[in-house]
Amino acid sequence: MDWSWTELQALGVKAASGAGVPAAQALAFGAMLPRHLADGGAEDPLIRALESPTRIVTLALQIEEMVERASITLEPVRMQQADAGRRALMISWLAGLPCQSEVSVSGTEVRAALSLAAPSKRGRPKRISVSEQLATQLRHLAERTYVPDSDASRNVGAGAGLMDLD
Repeated sequence: MDWSWTELQALGVKAASGAGVPAAQALAFGAMLPRHLADGGAEDPLIRALESPTRIVTLALQIEEMVERASITLEPVRMQQADAGRRALMISWLAGLPCQSEVSVSGTEVRAALSLAAPSKRGRPKRISVSEQLATQLRHLAERTYVPDSDASRNVGAGAGLMDLD
């Protein structure tokens, strides 16, 4: 199944939210998801992360820490990540930042040279392939964020165009 970058990003945000990830970290996860898949990253680390929201939050906080350190030094920033799947997501997260980045790995150490003032020049593919397993998981988690279909929910504003505006 092929998705556009924007479709996949929006679904990633909703899925992370549906998994219980706080809004800021869900937005960051959604931004990373299409970059990870577009760069040929494996789906398994994404699936595992969505099964354990703590993984997403922890990774988001680690990336925030690296960006903060990069804002006060011109030297590359480093972070240890022993788990290979989390390390792969960390690399994609750094590569998906809206700034220029050079990311490398040595053993369990992720090294990133971030040019925070320079916008990223990375392109986006027109379509990104996603397996049925990952697509189903993303949709299932995203559904948790939807307002239940009921008269009560419609009376308080849910549902486009279904309100009486008189």
